[in-house]
Amino acid sequence: MATSDDDDTKAAILDCHVCIVGAGIGGLMMGILLERADIKYTILEKHPFHNPLGSAICLEPSVQPLFRQLGLMDEIHRLSKPFGAMVFREGTLDIIGTFSAQTPLDINDRYGGYNRIIARRDLCALLAAQIPKEKIKFGKRVLEVRQNAGEVIIRCSDNSIHHADILVGCDGAYSAVRQGLYSGLSARGELPKQDNAPMGYQYDCLVGVTDPMDPSEIPSLTGKFSEFQTILAKDANCSYWCIPLVGNRISWMVVKFHNKGKKYAEDQLFKHSGWGAEAAELMSYEFRELITAYGCELGELMDNTPKGSMAKVMLEEKFYKTWYKGRVVLTGDAVHKVLPFGGQGANQCIHDVLALTNLLVQLKSNTVPDIEELFESYFKARSPVGRTVVNMSSRVGNLMNRKGMMNDIIRKVALRHMPRWLSQIINDKWSYDRPQLECIPFVEVPGEFQPRPQKRSAYVPASILGRELSSSTKTLAVE
Repeated sequence: MATSDDDDTKAAILDCHVCIVGAGIGGLMMGILLERADIKYTILEKHPFHNPLGSAICLEPSVQPLFRQLGLMDEIHRLSKPFGAMVFREGTLDIIGTFSAQTPLDINDRYGGYNRIIARRDLCALLAAQIPKEKIKFGKRVLEVRQNAGEVIIRCSDNSIHHADILVGCDGAYSAVRQGLYSGLSARGELPKQDNAPMGYQYDCLVGVTDPMDPSEIPSLTGKFSEFQTILAKDANCSYWCIPLVGNRISWMVVKFHNKGKKYAEDQLFKHSGWGAEAAELMSYEFRELITAYGCELGELMDNTPKGSMAKVMLEEKFYKTWYKGRVVLTGDAVHKVLPFGGQGANQCIHDVLALTNLLVQLKSNTVPDIEELFESYFKARSPVGRTVVNMSSRVGNLMNRKGMMNDIIRKVALRHMPRWLSQIINDKWSYDRPQLECIPFVEVPGEFQPRPQKRSAYVPASILGRELSSSTKTLAVE
């Protein structure tokens, strides 16, 4: 057991209200954590309803103890498949090599669980179901953020005004909160040059999740494990992926590489970005005739994808140096945007909001100096990891999607000749931190490799404290 409880005096948390912008995975998870911690919060979502487009998400062992602690792991198992292997193929469908979750190192034995492959829509629906409906406000596109010594003020496109002690930007790579924060810092000459530089990107991505397919035609759909099929197209500058999900569905993705890349300034990103259904439809015609590892054309999967749910998005990467100022703080893709190929985006966002919540329960006061001291602790804890995953994502993207002699050599060596000791070193590094929420009871973490120890917070939410006191009273009565 790598976690420990603490029986010190239980402290009461401040009367603090947190406003979260963005009801994606990060925003919803932060809402759940604040709900469990008895911290007041509101979530503002720009869309008029939940509409989580996208493909599949890989939940690593590093975040699974948190889901287990929150009582959600059974649902995660029901809605997901364990990752089994990733098969890389040439455009001819000949196998280049395979990355396995079981050899040379069994991930489940070592870390207590395989990566879980789940549709983004399913994960968002599960998380949203844990939050009281009245705490998520839809149709709230943020237009302006102002802050003073006593509060932060958010103005939305429907002319509504929202007040909070702390504003958390969980609104992704094209963050309106970041844009508002940086606009003020830039006007005062306080924004680092790196943060004001144009964001470049080298990939366009087309994604979708099919309706249930016929398992008699695609037998791999019935397998216990999700086996990725990644094909490096022969005559097109792209790769395409097929990922089996629960319910006989297939998550698919096409990644197109731009040799010279493109760059857009911060304000231009809002014009060119975004999960657009119309742009996706146009892009899809270019790739319909590609042959999948299942023997059918990619167009057949596209035709079985619900209308309007196919999406095109730019894939870019950038690490931002400025994570907070005053009462405003940023998380996830808003400060460390990574390419999706290494499966780090959603996982690191969950780590961000968990680290922030574990600090929020220790907030000394609602004054700006104390809030910024807390934010600085958050930045010091999470920014080194954020910088590492951004630097790593480009290399992983090249390995998984680009041709060329050097990439071909690295791919073959990594897929065919990875020794167990090296695989263990790499995975141990990423799996040592498997944190939990520190203000509620910890749960046991399975696996032979135990995580970094945590200490139980002195603060205990009223709901948890009431149950603990009730349990202690019953014990004394029995005695």
